Amino acid sequence: MQSRRKRMPGASTRGMKGILSFFVVFLAVGFLLFQLFSTVSFAFGESSVFGLRSLAAALFPLIVSAYISFVAQLQIPTRESRAPVINSFVTFLFWTTIILGIDTGVQIVEFPIEELLYSLTLATLLWRYRRSSFSSLVACCYGILAGILASVIIFGTNFVRI
Repeated sequence: MQSRRKRMPGASTRGMKGILSFFVVFLAVGFLLFQLFSTVSFAFGESSVFGLRSLAAALFPLIVSAYISFVAQLQIPTRESRAPVINSFVTFLFWTTIILGIDTGVQIVEFPIEELLYSLTLATLLWRYRRSSFSSLVACCYGILAGILASVIIFGTNFVRI
């Protein structure tokens, strides 16, 4: 009986996969940054008080995540069994769909919920990248892109402020 050997991907296949992974991360993070900057600039357009509050809400999760991940370097114990990468994909898919649903349905400037949610998503990506592998970050970014597409299907394209 012949045994099947798993064929190793060639250098060109690995290179294309790397380029695609970089492109996916670039698109997902770029979209989140665009949405974050547009909500902050929209709040500054309403008033400087709302703008400062919005900016503070945008920076807060990122600063906390950067401190915990890079400065304090807290060691969070890991269990023997790690969650599969598909969990990150599904979690970020639903999370992004929910955020964009909130973004389309809520037009309040007084409380910066959208800025907090977008910034929290970016902070989670930063923390996830620091704690896990690059493939886990790529799975999260694929989930974000799939969540964007799901929200376009469900809510339309009203979440982009130009």
